[in-house]
Amino acid sequence: MALPNPNITPLPNNEPDAVPALWNTRYDEIDENFNSIDQRTSDVESEIEQARGDNPSLAVLLNELGSKLDQVTPEFQDQLASTLAFALDQAGVANRSVLALKGQLQQEGQITLINRGVVSGCTVDRSNNAARNLNFSGGVVFMGGRKFSAPLQANAASVPPNTTGSSAVVRAYLYLHEASQTMRLAVTEIGDTMPVDVIHIYNVTIPSNSTDVSDPNLGNVSLASVRRVEPNFPRAINAPIAATVGIETLRDTEYRLDFDVVEFSGGVCDPDQVKASSRATNGFTIELLSECDNVVLRWRASKLNNN
Repeated sequence: MALPNPNITPLPNNEPDAVPALWNTRYDEIDENFNSIDQRTSDVESEIEQARGDNPSLAVLLNELGSKLDQVTPEFQDQLASTLAFALDQAGVANRSVLALKGQLQQEGQITLINRGVVSGCTVDRSNNAARNLNFSGGVVFMGGRKFSAPLQANAASVPPNTTGSSAVVRAYLYLHEASQTMRLAVTEIGDTMPVDVIHIYNVTIPSNSTDVSDPNLGNVSLASVRRVEPNFPRAINAPIAATVGIETLRDTEYRLDFDVVEFSGGVCDPDQVKASSRATNGFTIELLSECDNVVLRWRASKLNNN
């Protein structure tokens, strides 16, 4: 940092002009320089005091630093570098081990099992007195862990026309009619998905250019049942709902599976009612041996000797 006045204004060479009034300018410039030096001295002293810390004097601090520097021989520096490299390597190994434990040796996830179906009846056929309509035979279904009645209904739902150049598949499903607390039939529109909390019972394949005019009686429309029938519900489950879970590939299928039931609808659902029906190195299939619906299941696959 430069002085405010590095070059003091010189006095005139001719003595008559060196009057006292001109000297004041030089005094002011010198005073400014001294003030600047005093400020910098104060700043330096403050920094030294901060650096000294708890040491009684700067000399003590310097002696302590010198003693520490004397200990840092080239051999010590090599040893320190070697120790640091080893520590970093071990940290890397530990990090990879943790990632392996979390990503492969111990894997976990969550899945929701939808457990619904038909106890009896609930077939669908073509109407013979209304264009593009379906009749419903009625029956009993289960959803939400309980049974519901599904009354017989003529012309229960209509099949949409298909004016495109290719065939289309729509879904026939049963939904809960809130006012009557009974199940009713409905059919999705082409390209739509089914609503939640319904029971899928038929796939309906509509050929191209199928309309009220070209096919009013649905003669060219095919009906395929996809009903899951459990005649002994809830006392016994003959065809339990199953789901396949994918995992990171393990060395073999000798891994442990643990299940935790998070929530469900209706009845009682214990972890021992969830069974692994098959295992592969990259996944497993589970079955639900319970009447409960909307079962949120947390699973864990562990294999701590996956070498």
